[in-house]
Amino acid sequence: MNGQMMKSQSIAIAIGLCVAMLITRGSHASGWNTLPEASWMVFFIAGLLLPTWSLAAFLGLAVGIDAYAFTFGGVPGTCLSVAYAMLIPAYSVMWIVGRLVQPYFESTVTGHGVTFMAAMLATAACELISSGSFYLWSGLFEPTWAEFLAREMQYAPAAFASSAFWAVAFIASHGLYCRYQHAKATGELTT
Repeated sequence: MNGQMMKSQSIAIAIGLCVAMLITRGSHASGWNTLPEASWMVFFIAGLLLPTWSLAAFLGLAVGIDAYAFTFGGVPGTCLSVAYAMLIPAYSVMWIVGRLVQPYFESTVTGHGVTFMAAMLATAACELISSGSFYLWSGLFEPTWAEFLAREMQYAPAAFASSAFWAVAFIASHGLYCRYQHAKATGELTT
């Protein structure tokens, strides 16, 4: 694949991921739809498919969306605390795990299975960092292990469900894209 085509694909993927984040990042940005939050998987997919600049670009986009939400979107200030800075390592974990799974990412059942499992492991780490830091440092709780575990049991399933939804959507899209490319290369498609 030539460099120009790879650059075009990177731009198309980046635009698609930006749109996914813009329309799903919390109810403050997308109260009109019922799609699950895509932000965490956006970072994972960016790490998997895009150049290094994508981490900073998507961190900036997430902060921009949140800044709008806090300023104009009616999101309460209780969401903004010193713990907000911990989203940098939380999202970075998603991106780094995406980067680490690159050698195993191929259009096979095994490749897609490894990608899915890596996404779920990254989600677990991201959940612990983001929720744990908010619980400890937001100033809203009197931290105890029992309460933290109870809160994780309440809120973590939604995070895993969102990541699983977007991971499956991504893997299915990748599989279809690879089938299309194969059919195109072997002349099975008529143009």
